Amino acid sequence: MTTALAHMRTPGLASIHLNMVMFQPTREEIADATPDEQRMLEHAQRYDREFSGYMKLQCSRPQSIAFALADSPVGMASWIYALFQDVSDSEGQPERVIPLDHLIDDVMLYWLPNSGPSSARFYWEASQEMAQGMPHRPIPLPAGVSMFPGEQVRLSRRWAETRFADLRFFAEADRGGHFAAMENPQTLVQHIRSTFRTIR
Repeated sequence: MTTALAHMRTPGLASIHLNMVMFQPTREEIADATPDEQRMLEHAQRYDREFSGYMKLQCSRPQSIAFALADSPVGMASWIYALFQDVSDSEGQPERVIPLDHLIDDVMLYWLPNSGPSSARFYWEASQEMAQGMPHRPIPLPAGVSMFPGEQVRLSRRWAETRFADLRFFAEADRGGHFAAMENPQTLVQHIRSTFRTIR
């Protein structure tokens, strides 16, 4: 959503900050990858092969999982917990890096308003839009990027510089994964503040 808004140059949007950048490496980037970048490519391939089943299901058959998410609190908790296991920086034990009460709060925010089905459908709707084609030009607005080591899809500063026309901030955190705001909130906040200080 943030990337799409930036490409649209939505009125009032002065800058963006991302802690996950959706991108496809080019043939040149793959061929010329440094050892660190090669590890990033391997992690992205592993994500696609082992951890992206939830996304593929929600992008293609969201109603199939929607009924279970709406019907069973145990099913809802299991579905969400598996995501925390797969993409947090926790070696499959998210409660080591995120307090258990916070994990339960997260599940409850889906369960109480019954938003599991609509959150699954969002993936289908987004995939329909992306199938029509995403902009390939660099993001035009001033931007900041945080990379967290437990995020499965990461890019290097060198790759980021070709995708952002005005990259104001880029940093790699020492810990954290896809759920950076829950796993390492202090670092994420510092990075966001650093980004937006550059546009004052």
